[in-house]
Amino acid sequence: METGYIPRTLDQQEKFFLWEADQFIVAVLMVGIGVSLGMMFTGLVCGAVASFLYGRLKSGKHQKFAAHLMYWWLPSSLSIKTQATPPSECRYFLG
Repeated sequence: METGYIPRTLDQQEKFFLWEADQFIVAVLMVGIGVSLGMMFTGLVCGAVASFLYGRLKSGKHQKFAAHLMYWWLPSSLSIKTQATPPSECRYFLG
């Protein structure tokens, strides 16, 4: 019988190597930029540092911290339109 990984809590995020998925994406993006510019070692170092700093930034915050940042700081034309939440640029409501 095949055994699989059982997370400690139901809300635990997926991990790649030592980082959670969103930290890993930050590192891979930085490495990709470094490789495309012809500076692979610099991209590796910048990716590791950026993902470490992002991990420190989001420590102690909600698990969907990155999604909350994207909702508030990116234009609403880039996000998925929902019926339940207003666009992020509507910050003041009447009524």
